Amino acid sequence: MKKFVLLYIYIFLMLPVFAQTNFQELGLEKALEKAKGEGKMVFIDCYTSWCGPCKIMAKEVLPLKEVGNFLNERFVCVKYDMEQGEGPEIAKKYRVDAYPTFLLLNADGSLINSIVGMTPSGQEFVYKVKLALGEISTVKMDSMYAAGNRMSRFVLSYLKALEATKQYDKAKEVSAELMKNLNDSEKSYATYWFLYENPNISPMGSENMNYLLGHVDNFRKGVGVEPVNAKLTSIFETQLEDIIRGKNKTTNIVDVEEIENNLKACNLPGKEYLYDYVALLKGMFSLDADATFAVFMKIFPTMEEGKLSYLYFRPITFLKGKWSEQQKKELIDLSLKLSPKVKNVVLQDGLKFFTEEIKKY
Repeated sequence: MKKFVLLYIYIFLMLPVFAQTNFQELGLEKALEKAKGEGKMVFIDCYTSWCGPCKIMAKEVLPLKEVGNFLNERFVCVKYDMEQGEGPEIAKKYRVDAYPTFLLLNADGSLINSIVGMTPSGQEFVYKVKLALGEISTVKMDSMYAAGNRMSRFVLSYLKALEATKQYDKAKEVSAELMKNLNDSEKSYATYWFLYENPNISPMGSENMNYLLGHVDNFRKGVGVEPVNAKLTSIFETQLEDIIRGKNKTTNIVDVEEIENNLKACNLPGKEYLYDYVALLKGMFSLDADATFAVFMKIFPTMEEGKLSYLYFRPITFLKGKWSEQQKKELIDLSLKLSPKVKNVVLQDGLKFFTEEIKKY
């Protein structure tokens, strides 16, 4: 009888442990390995020792049965102090700059989504995770927003939910309204950086992108030099490559010069190839074969195969009738030299057969 009572007490005491979120004492690499082996994802509670909302989540929300049941079934759960051990490295890699932040990772370490801030109830937290995973729609949040809820935390959660469910048109509208109510300092907070990072929410030419380009130093201070420079590089690279490949049919040398001015104003170190793109386009649009040829022969011999396939041909065809016989010979030689080096068979043949076209130019 005594043994039965003790066993009953043991089981009773252990039940909450199994019901609550099962945080495991694993480094991130081991957590990812375990997740892969179990066919799960990884859930990371990113906290700091001084964060009040982090402590509330740890004490009042994450131990709840409904939260534990949901998370334990889908995730290997771990938690890290962002100021201790491997925490700073994780924070840098996944750009964690507000607490608490909950990261949802694939087993290969890629970020699925993140949830920022405290959630007052277990049910709402599970709802947010489902939204972040794309398991449910944003119908409830849509109605709350339509009813006039403009609380900062809610709007941020709503925007992240819209992003997670790829409702980009709606996200653009909500983002535009949010930005109108923020001052210049607030717009460059790291909290809102995800809006500028996503080209589906803030495409080129949008108010958000124009604001970013006009307040680069503010963003470098608020978000960090590295992520801002990476985003700016991506912006200019996409703009210039789209023009080179002929994707933007109405662009001209004035547009290129405007991009060049923005590029200079942003002062991006180590990105000289972007200025090579500018020089190539200025030569093309001014129909200057000599200037175009000089930059072309600088850029393309060492260009990676993926870009070569869509950037190589148009500068040559654009200046049809302008090339000298010597320039055509060197362009043919370069095409024949590049052809056997690329792995893509279609590109190999394209470069080889293109030499016959160049002869006609």
